[in-house]
Amino acid sequence: MITADTTREEAAEIYTQVCKMPIFVLSPTKSPVANCDECSQKGHHDTPEEMDECPCLACHGFHAATTDLDRVLEMLDRYPDGLLAGRMGVVSGLVCIDFDPPAGLPTMRDLMERGLLRETRAQFTGREGGIHMFYKHPGGYITSRSGGAGTGVDVKGDGGYVVLAPSVHPKTGRRYRWRYDWASAPCDELHPGLLDIIRPPEAPRRRSFDRTITPRGHTRMVGLVRTVMEAPPGQSNSALYWASCRAGELVARGEVTAHQAHAALFEAALQRGIPEREAGATPDNGVISQGLRRGQR
Repeated sequence: MITADTTREEAAEIYTQVCKMPIFVLSPTKSPVANCDECSQKGHHDTPEEMDECPCLACHGFHAATTDLDRVLEMLDRYPDGLLAGRMGVVSGLVCIDFDPPAGLPTMRDLMERGLLRETRAQFTGREGGIHMFYKHPGGYITSRSGGAGTGVDVKGDGGYVVLAPSVHPKTGRRYRWRYDWASAPCDELHPGLLDIIRPPEAPRRRSFDRTITPRGHTRMVGLVRTVMEAPPGQSNSALYWASCRAGELVARGEVTAHQAHAALFEAALQRGIPEREAGATPDNGVISQGLRRGQR
């Protein structure tokens, strides 16, 4: 049982050895720790696959998550004030529905009244009234996004993470704590009605990803699309601009055409819920075109 008296090291052992959940360490402010100088360089480990395989201890945020206890203990030793966090998504087999008070509480009541909120594994967050409810990942792709399950209710799925007990909230000073013992608590499946809410029908596939580009160009574009799709909540626009800049560099090297790059990134933007006007419906406007132009300079 993880309680207020459980040390970070003891909790890390339970998470990695019993729960088999990939975990990592955040800074005391709940943000990822800074990348090392090498990993901060442009073009170094810039695709999700490369970031997952990076040998650095804690670079690239949730991509550093691991079930290797020795590695996590080394993170805790390096960051003595760090917070424990768990990576969500297919990699852990979990989706977290995050109810943020006070706005999320009416939404919670509504979901409960509709029978969409099944009893499951849960922890109380560091904000009074806040709760994380964990469900089995249903397969496919569950986008992490703010307000993904309604007002004040975030979805932490693929590309997302949550702070874990016994971490202390940096602003309130309150500990995260489990409602039940993690090992014995049930972890239910998402109600089909709730799944329909958090994973709405895919946006129409307006453009296809032309695979006639060079093999390297195709591989890099697939990675850039994944970067957009797995961006943390609230960072999808910045991830789209970054990916567009990198795609512009591919265009400049002749590994992909501007039309092909725009088509792939525009489709990803729509699926992440970025407004069509903001992403840029044509190669002449929007975030994508700005990034493509900058990357080609």
